[in-house]
Amino acid sequence: MPPEHGRMDDYRDHVLGRAGERAAKRWLIRRGWRILATGWRGAGGEIDIVAERRGILAACEVKTRTHHDPHSPPIRPAQRERLARAALAYVGRHPVFAGHAIRPDLIVVVPRGAGWEITRIEDITPDRYSNSVRWSP
Repeated sequence: MPPEHGRMDDYRDHVLGRAGERAAKRWLIRRGWRILATGWRGAGGEIDIVAERRGILAACEVKTRTHHDPHSPPIRPAQRERLARAALAYVGRHPVFAGHAIRPDLIVVVPRGAGWEITRIEDITPDRYSNSVRWSP
């Protein structure tokens, strides 16, 4: 239900963002990832999706966009740093994953007809990721 007070655009953005996160979650599951948490909050920040597969723990930031813009990567350096800190905080609270490789990933979701175009960029740690990444599925 839309908010009585507030902007309708904010409500639509929220609904689109939640749908994009659900699409990203399904996409990861189909590729063999086990979803451990969604919307996890810790001292380091929030992680949209925490997933595990074959000794890798991925802290995923999901960005849902209405269109694909290859010249505008949707995550700033400060956001990448917060995501990396949050991933470490997650492992601190869940020491069973201490032996896993920890990796912050970015998942960009764009609606396409009845489906979604999903692009995942692995390991967006601040020192490894650059804004020159080519955005392609």
